[in-house]
Amino acid sequence: MEQILTARDDFIPIDRPVVLALGAFDGIHIGHQAVIISARNEAKHLQGTAVVYSFWPHPSVILNRPKKLISTREQKIDRIKILAVDYFVEQCFTEAFSAIRAKDFIPLLQKKFHRLAGICIGENFKFGQGCEGDPYFLRDQAYDFGIKVQESVFFENQRVSSSNIRKCLNDGHIDRANRMLGYPYSLLGVVFKGRGIAKKLGYPTLNIRFENDLLLKFGVYLVRYRFSGKEEYIWGIANFGTRPTFFEGIPEISLEVHSFDPVILHGQEGRIEIQFWGYIREEKRFTSQALLVEQIRHDIKVAKSRMAHLF
Repeated sequence: MEQILTARDDFIPIDRPVVLALGAFDGIHIGHQAVIISARNEAKHLQGTAVVYSFWPHPSVILNRPKKLISTREQKIDRIKILAVDYFVEQCFTEAFSAIRAKDFIPLLQKKFHRLAGICIGENFKFGQGCEGDPYFLRDQAYDFGIKVQESVFFENQRVSSSNIRKCLNDGHIDRANRMLGYPYSLLGVVFKGRGIAKKLGYPTLNIRFENDLLLKFGVYLVRYRFSGKEEYIWGIANFGTRPTFFEGIPEISLEVHSFDPVILHGQEGRIEIQFWGYIREEKRFTSQALLVEQIRHDIKVAKSRMAHLF
C-alpha cells in the first residue's frame, strides 16, 4: 500500500480507474471495513485501483468538536494496510478545507483523481461546509461514476459506530467494543522506570507512558502485550487509573501491566502495544497492602479464567 499526504489541490497520478472508500474512519471498525472492502471489490471488478481517502487531523479537531479518538494515526494506517488496498490518501484537513461547499466536493475529487470511477461511503457520511452534504446529495452530484452507500452494520441491535465504541470503552464494555471493532482495542506506548512499588508487593509491573487518547474506564483488565519488533504476545493483567491506594491529592492517570510470567518483565523497555481483552473490576482504594495483594491474586485468577474461554 502506498501512502500519500495531500493538500487540497494535489493531483494524484493513478492511470487506472479509481474507486474511493471515503470517510474519517476512526478505529477502522467492522462498519468501516465493510466500506473499504466494498471499494476494493469494485476496483477489482473494474480492473482499477482501490483508494482509502481519509483525513488528518480528525475533522472534529478543526471543527472545534474534539473527540477522544479510538486509534492513533499509526494504528489507523496499520489497520488499513491489513485490508489490502492500493493507496491510502490522507487529506490535510484544515479550516479552509472544512469551508468547501458540498457542491464543490465532487469536482475537487475529480481534480485529484482524473479517472475517478466510483465512491463507497457509509450511510451516515457527511461532508462539505456545515456538513450540508450527505449520501443522497452525493448521488445527485455524481453524474460520471457510481456511488455505493454501505448500510450500517449492527451488533446485537446496536449500530456499529465510532461513537458507540467510544461509549463501550468508557463504560468498561471491552468485549462489546472488540466485537464492534473486529479486533482487540489496543494502546501504544513506551515503558519507563517506575517507583518499584508493585515489585515490592511481589507483582512487578511495566509502567507505560501511552500515546492514545484516553477512552478506557478506570479498572483492572485482562491484556496481552508485545514489544516493538516482536511477534510473541504475553498475557497479563493491567491496572488503568490513578492508583488510589498509594497516591492521594491530584490524580495522575497511569497504566501498569503485570505479566502472568513476571520473569519476562526483567529489563524490558521500549515501545509496546497493549491489547485489552476483558474488564475485570473497577479500580478501588485498599486500606492495607495485604488486602491489595489478596485482591491481585484474585484478579489474576479471574483473568486466567477469562483467557481460557477466549479461543
